[in-house]
Parts: sequence; C-alpha cells; structure tokens
Amino acid sequence: MKALYPITALLVASLFLASACTKPAPAATAPAAPGSVPTENLVEASATNKIWYVDRLEKLGFYVFPAPEPIPSFVVKTLKGVDTSLASVAGNVVLLNFWATWCPPCRTEMPSIQILNDKLKASAFKVFAISVAEKPATVTEFLKTNPYSFPMYLDESGSASAPFAGQGIPTTFILDKQGRAIAGMVGARSYDGPEVVALMKELSERLQ
Repeated sequence: MKALYPITALLVASLFLASACTKPAPAATAPAAPGSVPTENLVEASATNKIWYVDRLEKLGFYVFPAPEPIPSFVVKTLKGVDTSLASVAGNVVLLNFWATWCPPCRTEMPSIQILNDKLKASAFKVFAISVAEKPATVTEFLKTNPYSFPMYLDESGSASAPFAGQGIPTTFILDKQGRAIAGMVGARSYDGPEVVALMKELSERLQ
C-alpha cells in the first residue's frame, strides 16, 4: 500500500499553524515510499485537475491532496480498552482528529467537533478522535469535566499517531468512505459553522 509519509510531510510544511501544540509524538521512522511523486508535481496536478470539493475545502483552510491517499493502518483502543481501527468506520466519511488534553488549541476546537458530530448523526459521517500519548486515566478524568460524546480513542504509546501528528496537534484529516485521506489540516479551527457542516454532509452523500 502506498505510504502517506511524503504527503504528511507536505501537509506539515504547508499548513503548520500558530494554533497548534508542538509537543511531539514519537517520531516516525518509515522511509518515503519508493517512486513517490515529487512535491512539485503534486502541486501542479492539484492546480490543473481539481476535484469538486477542492476549492471549498481550501477555502476552509484545509490542504487538499491531489488524489485520495491510502493511509498506513494502525490500531488504537476504545475508552473501554478494546482494540479498534479505522475499519470500524468504513463506509463513512471520517473526521480523523489527533489531540491531547494538555493542548489548549485541541480543547478549543472540541466543542465545535461535538456540534458537528451531533448535526451529522443521521449521515454517513463519523468522528474518530485519537488522544495522543496519554494514559487512559488522564483522558477519562478529562471527560468527567468535559463530557464530549463524539467517538474518542486512545493511543497511549503515541506510535500509531506518529506518522500523522509528529509535528503538532491538533492535526485533522478528512477521509473518504474507503478510508483514504482527501484533505488535512495542522492546527485548530471551528467545525460547527454552517459552511463546514454543509460541506461535510455533502461529502458524506457524494463520496465513495
């Protein structure tokens, strides 16, 4: 499977924002995939062969990948300690969010993620929020005073998150129904605005 690492590097280089926490997750060590497309070619392809959602996502501040990108498989745990993966949300558009309780920008955007999750409960859309390198008790205690109900998962070692969030959190990807990344952002934003909700709903209806 084609690795996401070169694309992740491009995202971080292009979109690292002041509203991101920089405490790093464990560094990813996997090399770039052989034969990966040079960055300048990706940018050119993006400019000349746009998909219908490109302009709208870019207007919201996302970097949009020139084509949907398969991502490395990983396993995290539910809050109850059960192993799970993105396969559990296959067939849905996914907001894949990497965060931590100690990160102020992460906490700032969480209420809007809750609202987005609530508004799209009837759609083929899921939130998959992963706590990066934190103990289960830390997250559980945080949720006692911040009772968010959107799906949260635990990456206690930080190894699963490293390829995606090694340069800062929050980091967020939008995945299509096949689990491929179509866009991403490093840094916090609001997800409950009408333009975001409408686009996520449309993505859930139109993407395959």
